[in-house]
Amino acid sequence: MAARPRARRILIIAVVLIVALALRIGEVQRTDYDPINDAGSYLTLAAQIARTGDYASSTGAGGTRGPSAYYPPGFPYLLAAVDLIDGRSVPRDGAVHPARLSQAVLGTGIVALVGLVAYESFGETIGLLALGLGAIYPALIELSAVLVAENLLTLLVLSAVWAMLRAGRSAHPYRWIAAAGGLTGLATLTHINGLVLFLPLGFAAWRLRRTVSAELPHPFAAPAVFLVSAFLIIAPWTIRNAVELHRFVAVSDEAGITLVGTYNQASAANPLVPYKWRFYSAIPGERALVRASKRLTEPTLSGRLESQALDYIGAHPLAPLAALYHNTLRLLELEGSYAWEASAGAIDLSSATARVGVISFWALCVLALAGLFTRAPRTAPRWLWWVPLLLWLSVALINAETPRFREPIDAFLIMLAACALAALAHRAAARLPGAPARRRDRPPVARGPGQLVEMVKRLA
Repeated sequence: MAARPRARRILIIAVVLIVALALRIGEVQRTDYDPINDAGSYLTLAAQIARTGDYASSTGAGGTRGPSAYYPPGFPYLLAAVDLIDGRSVPRDGAVHPARLSQAVLGTGIVALVGLVAYESFGETIGLLALGLGAIYPALIELSAVLVAENLLTLLVLSAVWAMLRAGRSAHPYRWIAAAGGLTGLATLTHINGLVLFLPLGFAAWRLRRTVSAELPHPFAAPAVFLVSAFLIIAPWTIRNAVELHRFVAVSDEAGITLVGTYNQASAANPLVPYKWRFYSAIPGERALVRASKRLTEPTLSGRLESQALDYIGAHPLAPLAALYHNTLRLLELEGSYAWEASAGAIDLSSATARVGVISFWALCVLALAGLFTRAPRTAPRWLWWVPLLLWLSVALINAETPRFREPIDAFLIMLAACALAALAHRAAARLPGAPARRRDRPPVARGPGQLVEMVKRLA
C-alpha cells in the first residue's frame, strides 16, 4: 500500500514532463524561424566545430582579425554535438531544425529542474506545483523554439543550485558540492553571467563546512572543493585563450562591445527605450574604429571599447543607476510595447507570440508576489534567493532584452508562484466539508497557586 502513492507521484511527474516536451516540440513545429543575430553566429561556430573539432576562427567579433573568444564555448559546442548526431554539420541551414528540437529537450529539462529545486527547497507539494507551472508557462515554451544560449544557461544554473541543495542532506555532501562547482563552471562557459553563481553557491558551501567536517576536516575544505571543481572546468578554455589570443582571457573578451553598447550618448538618449543596447558599429562617432577594426585583434578592439564605456561612466556617474532603472522596467515588461516587440524581434519571435509571453509573465508576477508573503520562501536557505537577485543585477546593469535574458530569473518566480498556489490550496482544503477543525489552544485559567505553578511549567 505504501508503494502506491509513490508510483502515483512518479506517474504524475512523467505525464507532466511528457506534456512539457510535447508543448515545446509543438511550438517548434508551429512556428517559422530565422536564426538571426547571435543565433546565426552560434550555428556558424557549431558547424565549424562539428567539421574541424576546433573553435578556432580567422575572424573575430566586429570584423577583427585573428582568433576569437567573443562567444563562450558552451552553447556552440552543444549545437555542434547536435550537428554530429544529426549528420549535417556542413550546411548551416540544414542544422536549424535539429538545433531547435534540442532546445525543446533543454526546455523540458528546465521544467524538471524547476520542480527538483522547488522540491528540495519547499517540499513535495510545491515541487509538483512548480513542475506543472513550468510545463505550461508560455514564456518558457516560446524560448524552447529559438536558439539562445540562455536556454542552456538556465538549465545549468538550476542544476548547480539543485546540487548544492542536495549536498545539505546527503551522506556524502562533498560529491554534490563538487558537482555544483563543475556545473557552475559549465554555466560560466555558457554565458558570462554564470559568474554570479560563485558568490551564493560559494557561501552555501561555506555554510556546509560543518556537515562535511567528518570527511574533509579543514573548515574551508567545502568551499575549496566547490571552487577547485569550477576552476578545473574553466581552466582548459582559459589556457586555450592564452595560447590563441596571447592574452589572459578567462572566458570571453566581450566586455568592451557589451559595455559600450549600453554606456554611450546615443543609447542613453534613445527616446523610446533609454539605454537600449546597440552594437558598437551602430553608435554614431564609431566609423573610424569600425574601419580600423579589420587591422585590430579582437582583444585590442574590446580593450578600446571598454575604455570608452568606462570613460562615459566616469563622465556620467549616475548612468549605471539610470540603466538599472530602465532595464528593470524592461525586465518587468513595463517600458512599453516597443521595448518588448524589439526584444522579441531580435530573436525572431513574432509579436503575437511575444504578447502571450508578456501577459503570462505579468500573471506569474502576481502569483510570485503573493507567494513571497507565504511561509514557504522563508524555509528555504537564504542564499537561494541571492541567485535570481544577482542574475537580475548582471542583466539590468547592461542589457535586458526579454524574455531570454530573464529566463533564469523566471524559473525562481515560478517557484514563488507555486508557493502561493500551495497556500491557496491549503486554505481551500481546510474549508471543505469534513475537513478537521483547526485546533485553537487557549491558555489555561489560573484558579489558585497550584494551578499557577502548573501553568508556568507548561509554558516553560
